[in-house]
Amino acid sequence: MSRRPPRSTQGSSSAASDVYKRQLEEYSVIARVTPEQKYEIIQTLQARHTVGFLGEGINDAPALKLAGVSLVVQSAADIARQAADIILLESDLEVIVDGIRSGREVFANGIKYLKSTLASNFGNFYAVAISSLMIPFLPMKPLQILLLNLLSDFPMISIATDNVDPAEWERPRKYDVREVVLISIFLGVVSTVFDLIFFATFVRGGEAVLQTNWFVGSILTELIFLFSIRTRLPFWQAVRPSSTVVWLTGVAAVATVVVPYTALGQRVFGFVPPTAPQMGVILGLVAAFFAVTEVVKGWYYRQVG
Repeated sequence: MSRRPPRSTQGSSSAASDVYKRQLEEYSVIARVTPEQKYEIIQTLQARHTVGFLGEGINDAPALKLAGVSLVVQSAADIARQAADIILLESDLEVIVDGIRSGREVFANGIKYLKSTLASNFGNFYAVAISSLMIPFLPMKPLQILLLNLLSDFPMISIATDNVDPAEWERPRKYDVREVVLISIFLGVVSTVFDLIFFATFVRGGEAVLQTNWFVGSILTELIFLFSIRTRLPFWQAVRPSSTVVWLTGVAAVATVVVPYTALGQRVFGFVPPTAPQMGVILGLVAAFFAVTEVVKGWYYRQVG
């Protein structure tokens, strides 16, 4: 529906503002407005919203300056281009839609990175701290930890290319620190518990066995964790991850499993080759970790998030 707003008159700004508020709630389109009325409408909307404005004429300059995000086409008047935040190089409104979608996808992928990094680091930190109090040797050597960080963070550089669930870009979102911190704590606790299970399972094998098997398990759990935390939905209902995420994760997983069997891994990093039963236990715990993560994530978004 559309409607022409009443003309503003001196001494009636308060009444005009009330009319604008009612009309902006009631109508989707308001036509035949003057430059002054555009300015007043934007000013009224900014009380509750972030406002974008697209203009091109000289008279649009005040509204462009006031708007939170102002856009003009390349052929706009000089003063309009100077007042604008964004100049569209193509005379096509689809460019705006594509830009909004791209921005929301970048935002969503940035949140994925924060959640994944915080939850993983939270879990590893407390697992290492607790286990160090219970054994007379380091649960993982410094050089092994550096390699762990390298391999587990390797796929993280591809998160920017990941596909995003439609629900994530259909409406604007803001940074929700509470949500990021809480989900990271809940899933970080899951990570800590499984790290301690790895510790309890392999500690009797001695220093090298524990360090090697915990190294492999820690990286594999972090790699598979990314496929859970990247979406609010159950992983099988989410949009497929980008090929870059899949390939880099695969490369990191293969390198993690192979390196303890190489001369480099044994001489430089102090690994011992895991036996077939040990590797079976590691893979079983990784699968269990992923299942529990999905359950806790689903519970959180239903009950808390």
